[in-house]
Amino acid sequence: MPRKTPITLKAEISALLAEGDFGSRILVLDDKDVVQLLKAAIKHEGSISAFAKRHGIERTYLSGILNRKRPVSAPLARALGLRRVFAPPDLAPPVA
Repeated sequence: MPRKTPITLKAEISALLAEGDFGSRILVLDDKDVVQLLKAAIKHEGSISAFAKRHGIERTYLSGILNRKRPVSAPLARALGLRRVFAPPDLAPPVA
């Protein structure tokens, strides 16, 4: 009797996602998009220092994010009214 090929967890997850019964259709932003939102929020707040003080985030850290030397953090995402989620590679925007 031939053995069945084992289904890997990754394949099972991909199959479930393909069925369309999981997740939701939402706007997906990458780090570049979040940096643009951060720039707009800083402009609205008046300065990077004012934004940092209001949201309890180090100004130097924000500067690093703006200069693309630091990754976007969960606290920054929350300060912008966002949250991190995970998306399958075929739905995620390309990483620049």
